[in-house]
Amino acid sequence: MCADNHLRPRCFALPHCKQQLVFGQAALEIFSKYRQQEMEPESGGLLFAGFAFPLIQIVEVSAPHATDRRWRTLFIPNRILQRQLIRQCFKKGLHFVGEWHTHPEPKPTPSGLDLKSMGDAFVKSRHELNYFIMAIVGNRRETLELWVSAHDGASHHRLRECVAMKV
Repeated sequence: MCADNHLRPRCFALPHCKQQLVFGQAALEIFSKYRQQEMEPESGGLLFAGFAFPLIQIVEVSAPHATDRRWRTLFIPNRILQRQLIRQCFKKGLHFVGEWHTHPEPKPTPSGLDLKSMGDAFVKSRHELNYFIMAIVGNRRETLELWVSAHDGASHHRLRECVAMKV
């Protein structure tokens, strides 16, 4: 597990606006718990946010489910259960804003399939968002390495980490 200082909220600047995406401690704890080690398969889940503009706060992330299909370099979630979870979280005032998954590499980078899947999800979903978010969690033990990107169906933007959150 990461040292506690690596689980402090992490902030990323969204493109073309003054909004910031913040991963809270609960989200980072899930990411840290499911980081791939040794020959473990990929894990993943959904990202749920609350909006307090200009902050978009990731307050809940789903953990992998036993019915997901998982391999060393591929993760296929149970989409039926994910749709149910999206409806449940929406009733609690949380909005589905994207997905996360792990990679078996210290500094994660998206595959072509990752990029295509997020673009397709954005286009096929009913929502009023400017972007869907993809977070990929690396397997480095010392620090929690993240790739975070915003997808609008036509392109993607890697998000830069902010030094400090705007309040």
